[in-house]
Amino acid sequence: MRHLVLLLFTLTVFCADMVLTFAQSDESSGDDRLEILEKRVQNLEEMLKQRENQAECEATEKLAGEKDANPVFSFWKNDLYLSTPNEEFWMKIRGNLHFDSKFYGGDSENPSHFDIRRARIDFQGKWYQSTSFRVQAEFADTPYIRNAWVDFELADWLHVRAGQMKPPFSSSWWTTDNNVNFLERGAGTPLYPYFDRGWWLWGDLLDQTLTWNLSAFNGTGMELDERRGDIDDHKDVIAKLFYRPLKNHDESVFQGLYLCAEASMGAQSVPTDRFETRGYGAAVRDNRFWTWETESIGHGEIDSRMRTGGEIHYIYGPFSLSSEYLTVYYDDIEVFAADGTRVIEDDGDLRSWSTWISYFLTGEQKRLGNFGWKQPKPTENFDIATLQGSGAWEVLLRYTATRTSDSLFDTVNYGSDLYRILEGADRVNEYTVGLAWTWNPMVRWQLNYVHLNGNDMARGADDHEDMLGLRMILKF
Repeated sequence: MRHLVLLLFTLTVFCADMVLTFAQSDESSGDDRLEILEKRVQNLEEMLKQRENQAECEATEKLAGEKDANPVFSFWKNDLYLSTPNEEFWMKIRGNLHFDSKFYGGDSENPSHFDIRRARIDFQGKWYQSTSFRVQAEFADTPYIRNAWVDFELADWLHVRAGQMKPPFSSSWWTTDNNVNFLERGAGTPLYPYFDRGWWLWGDLLDQTLTWNLSAFNGTGMELDERRGDIDDHKDVIAKLFYRPLKNHDESVFQGLYLCAEASMGAQSVPTDRFETRGYGAAVRDNRFWTWETESIGHGEIDSRMRTGGEIHYIYGPFSLSSEYLTVYYDDIEVFAADGTRVIEDDGDLRSWSTWISYFLTGEQKRLGNFGWKQPKPTENFDIATLQGSGAWEVLLRYTATRTSDSLFDTVNYGSDLYRILEGADRVNEYTVGLAWTWNPMVRWQLNYVHLNGNDMARGADDHEDMLGLRMILKF
């Protein structure tokens, strides 16, 4: 009924307006009359649209009043948002697609290929302006839930987060999917703790210059061995400090200086699929620098595992510098023969030093926080339809040195079998040259050339590997 009344009213106004138009334009030419009529029609269409929107708003408010609820409206700001007018309740629906093209040297065991590296859907939101949540699913390769957590903000200095998430560790590891600086990070698990389930306390102190993090996790990652997510009482305790000492000194050239320290302590739960069947790889995802060999004949056990990390970062205009030194130390690794005899007992560690620099040719500036790096929006978007605008152009260089205890690769002969803890390279150097082009907040391209050299890498050609990789990042 409401729309019928609006339509009749609009037609009445339109007819009256046409009569007035012709009356005022008796002496005008036919072209002038047509132009006047077109303007009148356009004005009336806008008026009708406004009245329809007003009617819809009134209907929404009436329904919300009947249900004793808040109306919700949707809008787009590089993500799809659903929000109440006062923004006390909101949710954004987002996703991403990372499509990789990788090309290897002719003597590599890795085939050149195209790959969907990531295909994810993500729901993030906030209730009562103090309770945040995130649920994220991965659909590339084997689908699984990545993030599923709730964060309660009791005060600026105290947040309580619970669920499945990345434990608080290195800034490179915590950088989100669409903000990664290179195709792959300089280091990987086990230097980084993988997604895990637990509790996390964190908050901002000292006028938001210092962020503290203290957490407890299962220490086994996700439900790779047991659907409940854990197999014993061992837990990882993780602490991290993120400090920006001169954040509030606007005129200081060192305002963009960041210092971080992190550590984790816990027992290495075994058996675990990640420990038994996977090794260490980074920079070139298809390669393993080394693999665990403790399950080849008998089995292996680890008493405890400790991670430590130190970071220094610096941002000055379009220039960024990042350096991380990470270690993981294994205490009392034991390897047993099939008959139960202990044939190896050793300690060992894995160390990684990764440093990179970046410069935006178009003048943009990165951001860094407790939750990793964020890429800037282009100062001027690139329009593919008109080929106008520059987008954001960035050049990057990175060097990573990885060192693993030599003794972990030693071979022991027992009976007629050979036993070892690790197989592969105890030393690997990685060199990466990168070029990134961000068209707009939704599309980013990455081109990386990676060179690895080491001794007896677990997979690769001889002692080196070369890869040229191209990635399209589509955020939607």
